[in-house]
Amino acid sequence: MNDAELSLILFNERVERLGRSVLAKRMENPRYRLDFAKMTDRDWISVDGVSEDAVDAFVLNTRLLIQERDGFSIQRLANEIYSSEKVPQALRNRFHEQCEKWKHHMNSLSIIRYPADQDLNFTNCELFEILLYGGIAHANRDKVNLFSILTRSGAYSSIVCTSFLSTLRVFFDIVKKIHTINDDLLKEWAS
Repeated sequence: MNDAELSLILFNERVERLGRSVLAKRMENPRYRLDFAKMTDRDWISVDGVSEDAVDAFVLNTRLLIQERDGFSIQRLANEIYSSEKVPQALRNRFHEQCEKWKHHMNSLSIIRYPADQDLNFTNCELFEILLYGGIAHANRDKVNLFSILTRSGAYSSIVCTSFLSTLRVFFDIVKKIHTINDDLLKEWAS
């Protein structure tokens, strides 16, 4: 097995692991209801059927698909595999279409406003990175303060939670499609 095949297999295994997670199962029916007891306790993850542990587990697996370091992130697949002429054009197009969907979602404005500027909304990317790197998966000092503000604002934090869950669902849908494309490429290479 060569490095490219291994990267595709590792990516797909991580997507499959995401698919077995409690949060992925809950995302199958994303009609979330607010849990008022959690809101009263000022928990930012305050929707029914979603726990902090479930979000943490999903995010920690998600990190492996977006961080360059492990060798099988979406960006690494784009740069090292799907930019190659060894990949049939149709599969390259399908892969890049999914990357564009993710990019478009991340560049879109979220419904969450900057705390200091009520006329300016975070992009989905900014919100995702603040939540991911400000407290869930890291404690990046530049993002910790905003993470605290966004996740400790009572009912508003519940809106932040549902927006974040929406982005995680978009991500999961995209990586599942990339999984299928990777499978098709592995079959192509095997024939």
